[in-house]
Amino acid sequence: MGDRWSTFRYFYDYANGWPGDWGVHRLDIVQWALRVDGPHTITASGRKFYLKDNSDTPDTLQITLEYPDFVATYENRLCNESAMDNHGYGIEIHGTDGTMFVDREGFQVFPEGTEVEGKRVAKTAEMKMERVDDGLANHVANMLECMRTRKLPQSDIEFGHRSTSTCLLANVALRSKERLEWDVASQRLTKGSPAAQKLLSREYRAPWKLGV
Repeated sequence: MGDRWSTFRYFYDYANGWPGDWGVHRLDIVQWALRVDGPHTITASGRKFYLKDNSDTPDTLQITLEYPDFVATYENRLCNESAMDNHGYGIEIHGTDGTMFVDREGFQVFPEGTEVEGKRVAKTAEMKMERVDDGLANHVANMLECMRTRKLPQSDIEFGHRSTSTCLLANVALRSKERLEWDVASQRLTKGSPAAQKLLSREYRAPWKLGV
């Protein structure tokens, strides 16, 4: 999965760079679709190669997330307009029978091939959806319905937390230059230096403080 945009500048004091501000919209789909709550190992590399400004987040980035049954990668680059299948952003899920590309405008399935009685045939159906419903309108309608019925929304806050924490861990791995190991159930690092542990939270300027 990946993003390519050229007009955004980020600062760690005010935002969470590309992983937290854009990657979260890709990783929430991955974790929802593959029914996982988070990665157990996180590595990241990248830095500023292209931008000549005072921002302190990378313009080129590669993140690797290891889950129990698969590996996911996220990347972005600001120096090049080439993207996934001529899309500005998107997700590709590679399976044994095919590959699915998905973004907010639709999806497409590209089958893998196999030999059957001397002929090359597809392992799964080829399909394409070029336009879907208005996702934002559906989210708003779901929120209003849940306010009326008191049911949990389709994208509950816990889903948002899981997706966000995954991206924040990617930033920690990038900034600490470490391979992190994460206990998803207890929400804590099982492998990471004190410097990495410190990056899991922020220092608050007086008089502000966090109370839980």
